[in-house]
Amino acid sequence: MNHFTATAVRISCMLGMVLGAGCQPEPWDQHDPEAYIERVLEQEQVPGAAVAIWHKGEPVLLRGFGVTNVDSPKAVDGQTLFKLASTTKAFTTAALGLLVEEGKLEWEGRVVDYLPQFRLGDSWISNEFRVVDLLTHRSGLGPGAGDLMLWPQPNAYTRADVMNGLAHLPVTRGFRADYAYDNLLYIVAGELIAEISGMSYEDFIQQRLLAPLGLESCYAGPVPADARDNLADPHRLEDIGVVVDTPNLAGYEPIVLAAAGGMHCSAGDMLTWLRVLLNGGELESGERLFTEQTRDRLWRPETLMPFSSQRAERDGGHFYAYALGWRVQDMHGKKVIHHTGSLSGMYAWAAMVPEEDLAIVVLMNRSAGAARQALIYGLLKPYLGAPERDWLAYFQDLYGTPAEAVEPEELVAPVGYTSVAKEELAGLYRDPWFGDVGITQENGKLRWRALKSPRLTGTLTAASDGVWALHWDDRSLNADAWMIADRSEAGVLLLTMQAKSRGTDFSYDFHDLRFEKVAEAVQVETARSH
Repeated sequence: MNHFTATAVRISCMLGMVLGAGCQPEPWDQHDPEAYIERVLEQEQVPGAAVAIWHKGEPVLLRGFGVTNVDSPKAVDGQTLFKLASTTKAFTTAALGLLVEEGKLEWEGRVVDYLPQFRLGDSWISNEFRVVDLLTHRSGLGPGAGDLMLWPQPNAYTRADVMNGLAHLPVTRGFRADYAYDNLLYIVAGELIAEISGMSYEDFIQQRLLAPLGLESCYAGPVPADARDNLADPHRLEDIGVVVDTPNLAGYEPIVLAAAGGMHCSAGDMLTWLRVLLNGGELESGERLFTEQTRDRLWRPETLMPFSSQRAERDGGHFYAYALGWRVQDMHGKKVIHHTGSLSGMYAWAAMVPEEDLAIVVLMNRSAGAARQALIYGLLKPYLGAPERDWLAYFQDLYGTPAEAVEPEELVAPVGYTSVAKEELAGLYRDPWFGDVGITQENGKLRWRALKSPRLTGTLTAASDGVWALHWDDRSLNADAWMIADRSEAGVLLLTMQAKSRGTDFSYDFHDLRFEKVAEAVQVETARSH
C-alpha cells in the first residue's frame, strides 16, 4: 500500500489527544504502519513524530503524527525539523570521506599530524591514534567519557574545553579492543574537518553535503529564524504529564556537540540523504556526492559490539558491529545499516537495508525508549520477512523493569578513612576536565553547584560515613548521585562520585570525576572567575 500521496500531511489522532478530545487506538497490524505508529505514540505519550519509508524505488510513507509542542499545538508534517542527535555522526563521517577523496586526509593518518594539540591520557595511544579511531568507539575511554561537558544543556563548555579535557579522562579499556560509545572524539573529528578545510564544521556540512543534496530542511548549525515555525520542541514525561523541555530548545549559536549530535533535519530530507547512500553516493541528477567506494568505507564494520543471546534471538542475526557513524548487523539474513540518536527530549532513528532498497526514518520529540524501539522493530521487521510480533508490548515489558539502585553501603570508604565533618566540606573543588564546583552551607543545608553546568545544582545529605547523597534540583535529569569524601595523604579533601542508579544514562559520567579542594568556603560568584 502506498500511503505517501494520501496521507502526507494528515493530522493523527494524537492531535486530538493533546487537545483533550481523545481517540481510540487501532489494533496492531504490521500491514498498516500508520495505525501502528499512532498506537505506539499514544500509549507511550509521545507528543509528535515524523516517519518516512522508501522501498524499492517508491515512497511508502512520509507523514507527521501529533504536534510539535504540547503548549502550542501545531501538527507535525514531513518537513518538521527535529534534532537528529547521534544520527548526525553519519554526516560527520561522510564529510571526512570527502576530504579523503580530495587527498587532504587519510583514514589511517595520525590525528596528531593534523591536530598537534590532540592528547589522551596515555601518550602512546595519543601518538598512535588514527582518524578512523575517532569514529569507531574503541579509544580506551569508558562509555560516555567526558559527556558531562556536553549536557545537561545549557552549559558553558567550549570545544576547546573538550580538546583540553581529553588528556585528563581516564583510559580504562583496551585501545582498539573494547567497544565503549563516545561522543567527544566526534567533536575532535569536527575540529579536524575545520582545520583541514579552513571552514567551520557547520559551514562545511552545509556547503559540501546539505546544499548538493538539496536538503532545504536540514541544518548543521543553528536553525534560522524563518525555519523555526516548523520546529519540534523536546518534551519530557513528568507526574503531571508531558511537558516541554524548554532548556533544550534549539539555540541561536553553534553548539559544542555539533559534530557528534547537533543537527536538525526533517524526515523528508533525511529520507533523501539515505536514498543517496543507498545509491552509492549518486544524486538524482546523476552527479556524484562521493564515490561508491567511500560509501562502502563508511559502512565497513570496524568494532564488534556486544551481542547477547537475547539480541540474537530478537534480531535473527549473528553479528553486530560499529562502522564509521553507522551500526551494521545482519537481521534475518539481510544486512541492516542503522543508527539511533538520543538527546534530552528528542529521539531519532535512521536505517537502510540495501538488499531491499529500503530506507526508514523515525524522528520523535520525547525521550521514550520503548516507543522508539517498538517503531524500529514494528516498521522494519515486515520488510525482512520476520514473524509478526507485537513489538510495543515486547519493549514495554523490557523497558518496564526498574533499574537496580546502588546502595550507599556498597560505596566503601578507603582503608584509613577519617571522617569528614559537614563543616569541612564547604569550599571550592576542581576536577581537571570538568572544572570547578562550589559546596556552600545555606540555611543549614549543604548545596553543590557546578560552575559551568548550572543545571547540575543540588543538595547534599549525609548517607553513611564518607558518603553523601546528591539530589539535583532539576528533577528532569533522572541522575541523582552519590558523592564520596576522602583525603589525600597530604590531608587535602578529595571528592569522587557515582550514579545512584545503575540505569542512569552513561553520559552522566560521574565516575570519571575526581575533585580536589582548592579553596575554603567561598562565594560561588567569586568562584566563577577561576
